Amino acid sequence: MMRSHFLICCVWLTATAGLAQDTPSAEVYPFGTIDLRFHETGGRGLEINKQRRGDGPFSHLQVNLFTDIAVGDDLIIFNQITLDPSSRSSPSSFLRTWAQWRLYSSRHGDVQLQLGKIPTPFGNYTERAYTDKNPLIGHPLMYHYFTSLRSNQLPADNGDLLDHRGSGSGDFGGYEGGGASSPRSGLPLIYDTCWDFGGGLIGSLWRLEYLFAITQGTLSDPRSGTVDTNDGQQIAARIGLVPFTGAMLRLSWARGPYLDRVVASSLPTGAQVEDYEQEIVGLAAEYEIRHLVIVAEAARNRWTSPYITNAGGHDQDLEVDGAYVEVRQKLGPGFHAAARWSALRFARIDDGTGRNRQVRWDRSVDRLEMSLTYWLNEMTLIKSGVQLNDLHAQDGDDHLATTQLTVRF
Repeated sequence: MMRSHFLICCVWLTATAGLAQDTPSAEVYPFGTIDLRFHETGGRGLEINKQRRGDGPFSHLQVNLFTDIAVGDDLIIFNQITLDPSSRSSPSSFLRTWAQWRLYSSRHGDVQLQLGKIPTPFGNYTERAYTDKNPLIGHPLMYHYFTSLRSNQLPADNGDLLDHRGSGSGDFGGYEGGGASSPRSGLPLIYDTCWDFGGGLIGSLWRLEYLFAITQGTLSDPRSGTVDTNDGQQIAARIGLVPFTGAMLRLSWARGPYLDRVVASSLPTGAQVEDYEQEIVGLAAEYEIRHLVIVAEAARNRWTSPYITNAGGHDQDLEVDGAYVEVRQKLGPGFHAAARWSALRFARIDDGTGRNRQVRWDRSVDRLEMSLTYWLNEMTLIKSGVQLNDLHAQDGDDHLATTQLTVRF
């Protein structure tokens, strides 16, 4: 496995360097990070942090490679790939390549076109998720935690959904409403680990920033491959404001069909997979004063599902709220302390027993993560921390203690 990763790394670097050499006025900027981690864990602590490919922020070894190619003054081609021996997927699934072309620029603002596998068009976390920028080791729950809802299989009714609460991270085998028979993890609110194919505009005007994007997948189920799972697209928009120096506000929204066409034959008569959508709206804020940085974000998400009803038999959406608050304090030269609380709260639905009893459609989750970070020099970072997980109504020690060494090159 490591040999194949090495070969892919060499081919990828050679190809990007060759492209730059064959392109007039192109400049290449290669760089990367190597992450080594050691952890102690109990219960489901490691399981609920893993991604669909088997890797995660607590993998023992990860290599992240970046190659930015500047073509002239207005075009940049970004290339990123992660190599992780714990992944069940080929390294090609980790490849992110997108182009950013500047259409207009002045002292008052700019407009740029993005095309390819573009960064997650939502919220305030994607640019801080890299291991040398994330003040913690793990991720906020709303950006990765798997709920029990799936895109490729349908719960037959409310009771079927409720029977699988808390099992979204475990590749559970099955709902009874139809769809794929193979095990798969559930849907997160936002799956930031995988980026989506699409395009859009991004830019700024005075104190405002803006983004508009169209992607083939949704935030909860992005299409990291070239094959889409339905005939719809997601529309996403984000607007940001810098009200004064050190502060940032961002409002985000996205909507698109999330179901896989594999469930088409199990839908109600006349319904199509594109009729069932994910819609999410979020607000993020960031404030920096002296050596203190505070980041907060909240989102409300809903999925429509064909066989989920209220006590009166009418269709009911599946809603969930997510939020996190993150604090980072500089303690001395190269020395920082950070903490992040994040949570998911699931809305209540009828339990299907006919007693008009309302219960949460999935298990709510809380997470507190704390870390100490020290830069040994400009290229070497050591980070140590703990992650405390509360999986409501589930027994066990689901905590993690981790030390991470990151080396830039």
